[in-house]
Amino acid sequence: MAQFILVHGAGHGGWCWERIAPLLTARGHTVEAPDLPGLGADATPPACVSLSSNVQVIARLLDARAEPAILVGHSLGGITIGAVAEARRKRVSALVYLTAIMPPNGRTGRDMTLTEPDALIRRAIEMSGDGSTYTFARAHVPTLFYNDVPPEDRFRAIERLRPQPTAISATPMSLTDERYGSVPRWYIECTRDNAISIDLQRRMQAALPCRSITMDCGHSPFYSHPDELADHLDSIARA
Repeated sequence: MAQFILVHGAGHGGWCWERIAPLLTARGHTVEAPDLPGLGADATPPACVSLSSNVQVIARLLDARAEPAILVGHSLGGITIGAVAEARRKRVSALVYLTAIMPPNGRTGRDMTLTEPDALIRRAIEMSGDGSTYTFARAHVPTLFYNDVPPEDRFRAIERLRPQPTAISATPMSLTDERYGSVPRWYIECTRDNAISIDLQRRMQAALPCRSITMDCGHSPFYSHPDELADHLDSIARA
């Protein structure tokens, strides 16, 4: 069975995979869902967080494993899994972008979202005074991230969100065909996502072709459609 490392998106923590991890474990897979620096329960000061520090967290998990792992990156987590694949090519068996930001070489996550200046996510962002973090206006969060999530999960998720270090979306990707480009890629697109529109998801896939899976859901299928998502990840592991 496969080794999975589940990488959360902006403002979230490893907690967001709480419904998926048991389902994958029940299918015989090994699962880790770490907190990235400055998020979840991690106490790293946001000003000290960089894309490199995110990569180091995941690379340590990979290096401790006997077998290569499948990296699943949700939303902004797509940036981290891409950088990890470049840094630890032989330790990564596949990348799965779950309605995720997937910038090509030389581009940033911010570059991707700026292509849709009127998108809700752009209007919802609130920068900190020193520019080191951003949050999302609370009034927009339910529609943005959890439009089809059960109310109890939505409430618990909103209460656990933390400010997102800005450096992750501001750092250009450094990717090569020899390393990153040689890792098998899947993209799980979510057609009713209000954070990363389906049009943007498909433009990113056109720029960096992937095997594609479509889910008819919003931005957080780990809460809204956990069984279906676990089935898709299990199928990828068996491919």
